[in-house]
Amino acid sequence: MKKICLMLLLVLGAGLSVNAGAAQWARVSNGSGSSFYIDKGSIIKMDKVRKVWSLHSFSADQTTPEGKSYRSVKALHLYSCDERTTTLLSQVFYPEAMGKGEPVENYKYEKFNAEDVVPDSPYDNALSVICKMR
Repeated sequence: MKKICLMLLLVLGAGLSVNAGAAQWARVSNGSGSSFYIDKGSIIKMDKVRKVWSLHSFSADQTTPEGKSYRSVKALHLYSCDERTTTLLSQVFYPEAMGKGEPVENYKYEKFNAEDVVPDSPYDNALSVICKMR
């Protein structure tokens, strides 16, 4: 009986640790054929910028820079609330919506320049949510 209880506790503990690392996707934009989310649990405040993962999920196939088909892309950005800019740090392309499936391409950018956030864009909505968080 003790062995069964111990095994059950180990299984439950493993399940909780997996869920603890799960993304907290919050939709910040919904366009025709796509939705844009940020992971509120990934936000890291560093001086005047915030680092955060986003997920852009599409209802139809898209094409990666290398010509492969994908349905969603996770991206790591630095957002500057004061400057109203975003800097792309990395991207991971997935074959299925909501970041499901084995990645089809993966990019890490070391010298990407900050870009102005366009009003009424998914990044503008993300910036508004991110900058309100303490």
